[in-house]
Amino acid sequence: MHEQTQLLANSTSAPDLPRVLGVWHATAIVVGTIIGSGIFLVPQEMMSAVGSARMVYLAWMVGGLLTLPGAMTYAELGAMIPATGGPYIFLREAYGPLAAFLCGWTLFWAAIPAATEPMET
Repeated sequence: MHEQTQLLANSTSAPDLPRVLGVWHATAIVVGTIIGSGIFLVPQEMMSAVGSARMVYLAWMVGGLLTLPGAMTYAELGAMIPATGGPYIFLREAYGPLAAFLCGWTLFWAAIPAATEPMET
């Protein structure tokens, strides 16, 4: 574990913000992100591919259920490693600075722009 994380973990001062997010809050964030990122972009394509509204709703629900464990994993990691930086910090603690740098670099230059590009058109 790195010094900064150890200092944060051993700190006796109370956090400035209360930690009050629970399962229902995390679920609402995941559902809102899924719906907000794609609901206006893909319904027509999905409807033409599957042929019924029920199958489209089922696909959205299955996608949400598959995403929820990932969100809960990030929440658990955030509780275990109380430092800012998200995936970069988690990877640095688990695999070292090179893996964290490469992941952060890939996210910045490839993954995030590719994921947000369809919403910009």
